[in-house]
Amino acid sequence: MTVVISLVAGILFYYLINGLIKLIFGRKLIIQNRLEELQGTHTWDKSAVIDRPFGERLFGPTLKKIINFFALLIPMNENTYEKLNTQLIQAGISMEARQYRATVLLFITLCASGLMFYGFISDSPTERIILLTIIGIYAGFTISRFYLKSKITGRQRKIYHQFPSVMDLLSVCVTAGLGFDQAISYIINRMEGCLIEELRTLLREISMGTPRNEALDRFAKRCNLEEVRIFVSAVNQAEELGSSLNNILENQASNVRNSHKQRTEEVAQKISVKMVLPMVLFILPVIFIVILGPIVPSVISALGDF
Repeated sequence: MTVVISLVAGILFYYLINGLIKLIFGRKLIIQNRLEELQGTHTWDKSAVIDRPFGERLFGPTLKKIINFFALLIPMNENTYEKLNTQLIQAGISMEARQYRATVLLFITLCASGLMFYGFISDSPTERIILLTIIGIYAGFTISRFYLKSKITGRQRKIYHQFPSVMDLLSVCVTAGLGFDQAISYIINRMEGCLIEELRTLLREISMGTPRNEALDRFAKRCNLEEVRIFVSAVNQAEELGSSLNNILENQASNVRNSHKQRTEEVAQKISVKMVLPMVLFILPVIFIVILGPIVPSVISALGDF
């Protein structure tokens, strides 16, 4: 009976909170959903939804509503909003800045609540419960920051390793007679990866009427790599001066390939230095044990005779 009452109370509480959210923030939520529909991020794809895991289909909509509710309550100035949006784009996370901040806030709350609950069930004193709560808040904040930075670093690494191949293929396509936009379209239809996604976004912006130099500048900002910025600067300069794009792309492809090769050789040369510490800590002691192990009993017995 108690379980039934608790279940009914939980359902009533859920609908009460949901009704209050719609009553207070209903207009803002409608506007936000409409903007997502216009941006193409709220489209209904039946096959994509069916292919998702059962847990995501069951709890995903409710979790999204909670995140959107928290996002409406979080104040953010324009500079912080733009900076976080840029970081999310560089990390490849398709989420708006306020939604991501709300997700981080929810994760921090879960970490703090989990450690607080552990303190209560272990009959810890009040000081320890407060300390565990502070540790949970710090852990949630640190993990969220590390996750975002690791996503940005990993995506930049993937773009960096794919960039030489894309530049070679782009140079070959333009030399064969294709235009710049046609060459990019040829590449994105035959390759996959993080850089290809950015090129697809670049081509979409150009096709929607954005000037090519502005779209290329956004492309360089999203990739956030020095090699990409040099490539974009060279292409924009060639377009302004009316220079041949074939020679520019050939030189850029050659420079990118040589730079990638030199950096790979540099990393390979550093491996021998990085291997010194593991060898000293893990390999040399084992070698000494294998070599000197059989001698130790004889030495101990010989010393025992004196």
